[in-house]
Amino acid sequence: MTTRDKKEFLDLATDFDGFVKEHGWVSRYDTESDAFSVTTPKLSDSARIKYFDDEVAFYITKDNKVEGIFLEYFKANFVKHHKKAKEIKKVLDDLEEKNKTDDTLVKVDINQVEKIAPDLQEAIKLSLANRLNLSPC
Repeated sequence: MTTRDKKEFLDLATDFDGFVKEHGWVSRYDTESDAFSVTTPKLSDSARIKYFDDEVAFYITKDNKVEGIFLEYFKANFVKHHKKAKEIKKVLDDLEEKNKTDDTLVKVDINQVEKIAPDLQEAIKLSLANRLNLSPC
């Protein structure tokens, strides 16, 4: 992993909201699997989900480029552990209600994601600390 690759992880952990805006990432919620993601608009063919802990995974390409964050069991798990995330749960519930199609993937306005950016940033920090066997600061 290069210094630049490591810097991407650090930028995500220290300025999630700014990183997402700078790279034009988009947010989606899968109603069927309860998975929430914030990713590049189109993931590379080589991007794969790599879990860093029980809560947070990243989309990482074969050349170690970070292309997104993935949270499985978002409402069932993440929201329960992050009080501020309850706001986004209401947004997701409303989007699910409006989306009465067979498509289970719902696009979430990136401005809504700003509301939980601090929680996502904290989750990223903790997952990186766990991965490196460090105590969170």
